[in-house]
Amino acid sequence: MRKMIMAVVTAAAITAVIPLAQGTAHADPVPSDCHSGIYYQKYKTWASCNSGSGYVRAVAKCPTGTTYGPWVVVSSGISGQSVATCSGNRNATGHSYQIKKY
Repeated sequence: MRKMIMAVVTAAAITAVIPLAQGTAHADPVPSDCHSGIYYQKYKTWASCNSGSGYVRAVAKCPTGTTYGPWVVVSSGISGQSVATCSGNRNATGHSYQIKKY
């Protein structure tokens, strides 16, 4: 009888904890206050974010198509800079960025 009571108590405790564990997932906001532009070398674009957590990458609109820079970590307002480069050093015709969560 004692083992049965312990099994029921253990099952109840696990059932109570599982919803709490799901709610404690990474709740940081996505990257925000993001900016992009074209470098003085017109074939490169850049992107970075000033707040939030996740990743950002530069997007370059090129005469031959769209090129993407590497994903760069954004964490607690610290961000590197992602750079996208048009092939053949052709001038970028536009710039933007993409963001995603961790």
